[in-house]
Amino acid sequence: MSKESSKKISAAPSWLGLTQDRLSFVFLPNRAETVRKIFQLAIGGMGSYAIANYLDELKVPTFTQSLNWDNATIDSMLRNRATYGEYQPKSFAGGHKRGIPSGHPISGYYPAVIDKTTFDAAQAARQQNLAHRGRKGNDLANIFGDLCLCAYCGSKVIFHRISNVQVLVCEQVLSDGACSRSAWTYKDFEITVLAFLAHPALLGQAGDELKAGLLDLVQEIKGLSSDQERRYARRVNITVLLKRIVAGLVIHSAGNLSLPRHSSAQIRKDITGRFLEIQLQGGPSYPCISIG
Repeated sequence: MSKESSKKISAAPSWLGLTQDRLSFVFLPNRAETVRKIFQLAIGGMGSYAIANYLDELKVPTFTQSLNWDNATIDSMLRNRATYGEYQPKSFAGGHKRGIPSGHPISGYYPAVIDKTTFDAAQAARQQNLAHRGRKGNDLANIFGDLCLCAYCGSKVIFHRISNVQVLVCEQVLSDGACSRSAWTYKDFEITVLAFLAHPALLGQAGDELKAGLLDLVQEIKGLSSDQERRYARRVNITVLLKRIVAGLVIHSAGNLSLPRHSSAQIRKDITGRFLEIQLQGGPSYPCISIG
């Protein structure tokens, strides 16, 4: 066996194997697909704990002897530049178990399981997720990720809890900035948006690509009530589909205000007349009034 092939065997990431002559890398198909799914979920706004729970619920095999996925493995994979083909030579001199970088990275050393654009998008999404990290529970609390924007100041509208009530509220308010101190109860907001996107009338106006995404979304929404065992996985799938279907959700949480309220009073929930604008990918925007 040549020195070059030995190096490749020892350096191969866990989603790659070797050809029969042991000279070239090849994908392990199921593992490669799992890696792509992990990046897709991360770009969709999922944190490492949520991704691990999702893979466990679907009984996706791990790449080790472990029976369950863990967040450290997910984080490591999402940071691994070998996913887009880069190899960093390392030195193990001095007893370094993990090795230290030695020389410049080598591009194109591995076959790329994703492209660099996908890798960069996942890094940006991870930073956004860390900035607004929620609880590490077994349910996916917020399926909208970073899609929500404030109609009054243009800032992100983020998931928050007020006296144990889950709401969406402008991040400027939470950082003591000046904006409308009105929030929208999360449960009502989710029901409103999903009911609109699942309405048959919307399908009749959608192009082929958008229609396919909407049909998939309808099936996942129906499954939320009929398939409790896979509820978490379905909410994850809905999160990913929303990224495909929706370009943005512009929230008028205080209704038709000509000027935002700058009061320092407590945040109020569910103001009469609140509404949102749903901006579809590659399509028009629709006003949508709360049905709660």
